Amino acid sequence: MADVSLSESGARALREAENYCWRTNVAIVTPEHLLAGCLAVLATAGAEGLPSPEAVESALLMAQGMSDEALTQNVMFGSAARDAITFTAHLVREAGGGEIDPRTLAYGIIQSGEPGPMFFNALGTTKQDVLAALGAG
Repeated sequence: MADVSLSESGARALREAENYCWRTNVAIVTPEHLLAGCLAVLATAGAEGLPSPEAVESALLMAQGMSDEALTQNVMFGSAARDAITFTAHLVREAGGGEIDPRTLAYGIIQSGEPGPMFFNALGTTKQDVLAALGAG
């Protein structure tokens, strides 16, 4: 089987997910943080039809919360986030691809079923609408 790796922008999406955690003092990266990181990178790249960065950040706060206590150690990827990444890598490998970019990662995260419905509700959209917007790019 072919190896699958993250593109430079895919790696940036993971860093953005971690940055969301740092800004909200949340120690565990969730699938919602991952999806938010992907959407942030896509927004910076000029992607259209996706939720705005402000909407994403607001939805993330509603779905994952924020702690008043500053983090004293590094953030870690939770098992659901790791499962979503593994699921995406499997999809890419099955399709004969070798690289995961933020759009592909966002698609895989959603298709994995790991993000909770509360995140999409907080975004004011549905996962089907986000998938459609990802496909339009």
